[in-house]
Amino acid sequence: MQRIHAPFDEPTLEQIDKEVEKSGSSRAQWLSSAIGSYLRLLELTKGADPVELVTELRQIRLNNESLWKENQQLKRAEEKAREDVAQTGRKLSALEDHIASTTKELETARSDMILLERDKAHFQDTIKLKDQEISFLQAHISQLTQTVQLALPPAKEEAKKKGWWQFWR
Repeated sequence: MQRIHAPFDEPTLEQIDKEVEKSGSSRAQWLSSAIGSYLRLLELTKGADPVELVTELRQIRLNNESLWKENQQLKRAEEKAREDVAQTGRKLSALEDHIASTTKELETARSDMILLERDKAHFQDTIKLKDQEISFLQAHISQLTQTVQLALPPAKEEAKKKGWWQFWR
């Protein structure tokens, strides 16, 4: 196994020492592990610069957050739409019930109308018969009145008007 010596500035060395304390390993093991992780990262990213990847990762996270917010809004809109559909369904059910009861009332009214039209036709026929009887009786009375008037002697005023000598003509 080969060794590599590299100079580090103070802030970087302090940060390395903090990470070494957290991991509980030696500096050499931690540096070897960090370099291995960096090389695997380069291999996975096909040689892309990690700084650019961090920027791209931040942009992807921002996009993910905006997509998540949009997804939440869509879920709320979907829930509201489901509630609206349920409410509309209840209204539709109430309207269907109302239509059914109104249809029953309409059928009852139609049957009543048919009965009333039949009664109306019967009454019209009865009235026509009565009118015919009245016309017959009026004609008969008129004929009898003429017969009776011819058979009766004239009234005194009529006799005075015509004079007694013209009365029997």
